[in-house]
Amino acid sequence: MVNGPTKKSSVPLIGGLAVKNQLITKAELEAGLAQCRNAKNIDDALKNYFLSQELISNKNIQRLTLAAKAISIRQKEYQFGAIALAKGFINKSVLDLALEDQEQDLKTGQKPRLIGDMMVEAGLLTEKQRDYILKLQNRVRKSSPPELSGSKGIGVSAGAPDMAGSEEKAENKDEPTLLDPESITGGIQLQVSSDFMAAFLSKTKEFDENTTAAGIKEELFEKGIVSGLMGDDMIEGFINSSGFKTQSFRVAKGIRPIQGQDARVEFFFNTDYLKAGGMDANGNIDFKQRGEIPLVEKGTVLAEKTPRVEARWGQNIYGDEVATEKGEDMALRFGKGAVLSEDGLKILANVRGYPKYSLAGVIFVHEEYVTSGDVDFETGHIEFDGNVNVKGCIKSGFKVRGNDVSTVELDGGIVEADGDIRVAGGINEGKIYARGNVFAKFIHNSEIVCMGDVQVQKEIVDSTIESSGACIIANGKLISSKVTAKMGLTARNIGTQMASPSTIKVGHDAFTEKELKKNKARVAKIKEKIIGLKDKKTGIKAQNATLQKQITELAHVQDRSQLEQREIEEKIADPALASEKDELNTTLAQLKARIEKAENDLDYCFEKNEAVEGAIRKIDKEIDELVSGRDNLIEERNNLVKWAKENPGKSLVAVEGAVLSGNIIIGKHSEYTVEKMIRHARITEILFKAEGDRTTYQMKVGNF
Repeated sequence: MVNGPTKKSSVPLIGGLAVKNQLITKAELEAGLAQCRNAKNIDDALKNYFLSQELISNKNIQRLTLAAKAISIRQKEYQFGAIALAKGFINKSVLDLALEDQEQDLKTGQKPRLIGDMMVEAGLLTEKQRDYILKLQNRVRKSSPPELSGSKGIGVSAGAPDMAGSEEKAENKDEPTLLDPESITGGIQLQVSSDFMAAFLSKTKEFDENTTAAGIKEELFEKGIVSGLMGDDMIEGFINSSGFKTQSFRVAKGIRPIQGQDARVEFFFNTDYLKAGGMDANGNIDFKQRGEIPLVEKGTVLAEKTPRVEARWGQNIYGDEVATEKGEDMALRFGKGAVLSEDGLKILANVRGYPKYSLAGVIFVHEEYVTSGDVDFETGHIEFDGNVNVKGCIKSGFKVRGNDVSTVELDGGIVEADGDIRVAGGINEGKIYARGNVFAKFIHNSEIVCMGDVQVQKEIVDSTIESSGACIIANGKLISSKVTAKMGLTARNIGTQMASPSTIKVGHDAFTEKELKKNKARVAKIKEKIIGLKDKKTGIKAQNATLQKQITELAHVQDRSQLEQREIEEKIADPALASEKDELNTTLAQLKARIEKAENDLDYCFEKNEAVEGAIRKIDKEIDELVSGRDNLIEERNNLVKWAKENPGKSLVAVEGAVLSGNIIIGKHSEYTVEKMIRHARITEILFKAEGDRTTYQMKVGNF
């Protein structure tokens, strides 16, 4: 796809030189340009055109090519000098001397030295400054130039400050300034903008009224200004006007690039379903919870996309293309309960429910399933593609699966949630898996695995907790449990005199490790299914090819038999063959039977072919669904990895009350066993010693 408008053609340098040297006329150049305007390389096409039309000899073509190459080098060198002047690295006298030396090399047929190298050799420019300017011009070389022996200096001893580093950091974002003016033909001054996007002319006291537009353009060509030139009528207006002694005339204008901008999406609901609280850096509980997810009505705008801005190429007055940054697009992804607006820029709620932004980057709106009482033998297991609100208890052995799940109590039940799990009372002998947070009054003899925080009001006893968030026991104890909490643990007390000790791992991300492993297994399983379906499709297509061949053969049999039938019917109608009539009728009957059989066989083959093609379409649909599922899993994995990196773990345990002896605290790199009771403790992992490549960590006990 092409970004921006079609690039305007400009007069190739070789064409301008041919006209200037009177090898061809302007009309002949224009005819050549018209003939070659669609060529990929207009320079080569124009050379071939001049040769084929015998307008310019091969020897003169070679001369023009060398001259154009030299001028091209000079254009870049003038740009180099203009940048060096604009950045304050050199003064104009230094630049003029360097350009004169380079011009002398060209006149004597020597290989011209770059003025940047000449200035570095003379100590007037640092290598860093030279390379910085070359980088701006996209002329960065692969290696430094070799030392030149016997090279001429510039003959000036004025130094230049090394400002490349500071200048690069503080580029001028304001309007470009004008470079120093220079005199051109007919007493006219030329000034070029520092960004090389415009050139201006003004008249001096020595202005020659006999100056022509052609003469000015030839002079501009000499300076390398070849793009965006005003027409002859405009330049003639400048020549004839008396108003350009105090004001300038813009004679050339580049095409400013449009930088691409990434598409962005604004969400109108809270998409961070993990941001429920947690701890600050000091181990204090942050109770600024997000609150309940709002209930939205059908038609509510959930997200709106600002489309990306397409990049458009730019070109300066020297004909060089100006680089642009390409804007990245992003898709609006939505699932059940959401719909895309007609303009494709908004996602709307399609039902009344609760919005959700999944880990795979998909927006859903979940309706709510409400039970009037317990989940038990009367209700059976509950699996609902939305929120589940249990007004009673989830009994032992029964399973609830949904997005956000809330219940009064969990007594031996199993709950899986793509979002949060909220238990108004306690969790006893329960099993929980959640991609959000878990809230409860207490947890006894249970297994909790979640991506967010585990927030408990009273106590956690004889349980296993694995969380990518924090484990927070606001007003109670942790007793005889195993806790892995990436973002740390805070509690009032840890342990009792009678209970066995707890093991607490902080800074470790057990949930993400398990989730990534599970994700990998699911992706591998989908890939196997896709391979199996593709193999099945290949077999069916081979079967279909055989059917197609049979259909073709039967069609030929039918065509030949029908032709023979017409021939026999003509013979039967011929009185001259009356004696053969019985034999012909017998043959005709056999032929009709053959035609009927061919038609029946064709019908059977067509029916079978239709069934085969239907099976192929069904397989294609299954493959598409599997590919979509695989892509969602890959997106989930990428988002999970990104989230894990953006939320580094905290090796922190904060206890307002007491930590009894025997409890073990394990950080990312070290562990600590409490030997005697400590109070009001804040236990963190710190870097203890660093010797070369070896680092030693230890758990530090400080005041709460």
